[in-house]
Amino acid sequence: MRKMGVPYPDGYENIANSDLDKQAKQISEKLAKENKIKISSDKEILALVAYLQRLGKDIKLQDKK
Repeated sequence: MRKMGVPYPDGYENIANSDLDKQAKQISEKLAKENKIKISSDKEILALVAYLQRLGKDIKLQDKK
């Protein structure tokens, strides 16, 4: 991904999977708490949710420039 211009920090590939697992768990817990939706943190739909959240944040950042 760095070759395509993604600014990952050096060594991120060593912690990427644990970082993704942590993010999926946070999303799963938030869905359970706020919306009473119980879903395992290893489901692909959580990756889609994380992507859409990130996309929304990036769009907001571009609007402020």
